[in-house]
Amino acid sequence: MNDALREIGNRVMMMFARGVLRGVTDTGPRQQVQVELLKDELRDGLEHMQNYGFTSHPTGGDCAVAFNGGNREQGIVLVVDDRRYRIPLQAGEVAIYDDLGNKFELLREMVKVTAVQHVEVVAPTIKLIGDLEVVGNITTTGTITNNGKRVDSTHTHTNGGSGVPV
Repeated sequence: MNDALREIGNRVMMMFARGVLRGVTDTGPRQQVQVELLKDELRDGLEHMQNYGFTSHPTGGDCAVAFNGGNREQGIVLVVDDRRYRIPLQAGEVAIYDDLGNKFELLREMVKVTAVQHVEVVAPTIKLIGDLEVVGNITTTGTITNNGKRVDSTHTHTNGGSGVPV
């Protein structure tokens, strides 16, 4: 009886582990990772489960791994966290961030987008409601319409009604 209880206890203890991410393969439909668990216990090809609509390709960090029935051959990585890049937040705030410093932060007083190099928005239309303040230059290749008046490369001003472009 004691041996059976000991076996059950060992399997329960082996069901969850904390590890260090050592490698990522992100070419198939499911991301596979290599994780170092206990000393000299390296598990390769573990599935990294990710929340629907969110995906990442971690470069390192700590992870939490679950093993069905305590079988260390059948692990699933539930969470990967890399404290080197984590940003502090106030209670209730949310952020998406990467290792370069790009951030999308839902803060208490604003939504803040920080791009290290470039922001690109691809959409058939973009509608901003509210005031727009631009600090820096604006370059366009299309038309600008202001209060129903078209302002583009063919737009001219006349000098006192004489019809001569200024």
